[in-house]
Amino acid sequence: MITGLALVAIFVAAALLMWRRALPALLAVPLVAVAAGLVAGVPLPHLLQALGEGTSGRIAPAYVAVIFGALLGRVTMRSGIAEYLVSRAAELGGDRPYAVVVSLGLAVAALFTTLTGLGAIVMVGGIALPVMLSVGVRRETAACAFLLFFALGAIFNVALWTLYGGIVGSTNAQFSAIAPVVFVFAVFALAAFLFVSARRERGFARLALDDPFAAAAPSVPWPALIAPVLPLILILVFKWGAWGPVPAFAIAAVYAALVVRPRDAVQTLVSSAVRGIEDVAPAVFLMMGIGMLLAVTALPQVHDALAPVVARVAPRHAIAYVVFFGLVSPLVLYRGPLNPVGVGAAIFAVLAQQGALSSVALAAAVLAVVQVQNVCDPTNTQNVWVANQVGVDVERITKLTLPFQTAVAIATALAAALVLHL
Repeated sequence: MITGLALVAIFVAAALLMWRRALPALLAVPLVAVAAGLVAGVPLPHLLQALGEGTSGRIAPAYVAVIFGALLGRVTMRSGIAEYLVSRAAELGGDRPYAVVVSLGLAVAALFTTLTGLGAIVMVGGIALPVMLSVGVRRETAACAFLLFFALGAIFNVALWTLYGGIVGSTNAQFSAIAPVVFVFAVFALAAFLFVSARRERGFARLALDDPFAAAAPSVPWPALIAPVLPLILILVFKWGAWGPVPAFAIAAVYAALVVRPRDAVQTLVSSAVRGIEDVAPAVFLMMGIGMLLAVTALPQVHDALAPVVARVAPRHAIAYVVFFGLVSPLVLYRGPLNPVGVGAAIFAVLAQQGALSSVALAAAVLAVVQVQNVCDPTNTQNVWVANQVGVDVERITKLTLPFQTAVAIATALAAALVLHL
């Protein structure tokens, strides 16, 4: 028990260091893996073997999916599909501020069912945010709305399902069954946020920005517009889930390149592959660190030390489940103990190993807490970039969005508890 508490102390210390911005998650997660192994008394050769195998173990399909998703994302951006969708959505909104926000947001959500990485955030946000600001939407509202719509699309991002599934042992089919319910809750929360923002911002003043439509949107053949959501169509409609997301991403990327620029298709695919890898390199290294942590927590010494601690807090009943994954979901912030892409990966891994919750319940739990993490965590690279882009404090985004996203997490956990009869 003492060793288990020492391991928890390591997780808390790492979360605090990330909260103080003294240590980035990219380094913190693998360092936690090393420290956990040493504290648990894992022999050094076994620890080194686990660390090496962790980078290519069960988490490997996740970063392969992310890389191919980034390939599709870069093809979408390079071919002008992303810019075309966002520009046309903005035109549909006209000069009504919140009509522009909603029409742009729907385009952003559609794109991020496939897009991944900071490069995609920069590309899409670089188009959408100036348009929102140009019609008079307050800076903090534009930043929050963009991240909320981004997270709305991420609910259906198959590459992220693969990552989460590698941590908790859930399948893409299980995530696809839960995602529509989470989507409905997220839509209500987003609508509530926009309603509250509109009531607060009764007077609008246009900012002195250049006309966002001074340059004509690129001409894109209409069949190409399905490319961003083609992987979802292949997986959910044509049941490609058993083959994994990589073929769906690859086919969508080739399709987009051939439809938009058939003569330059090879060059588009090659350059997009290179730039896509650059876009997601930080995420891939973070995933490797998560793989190391998962491999170390699976070692008998670490698992046996953590098991008594996790067993005491494991939410085996409905009320505990809702509290753990709903009410206290803000513990995902700063890569905290409930963050599946932070030190919380170890907690979720042990829950899965103990069988305290079914794989479906764990899938719902992950989708619940990441609604808070994707939008509210000030350590996210997308949050930092968006805040800098519009000129607001990144912590301000957290304060404005946290109540709404926590409500989504609570509703998701409650629905899962009722449906699964926990």
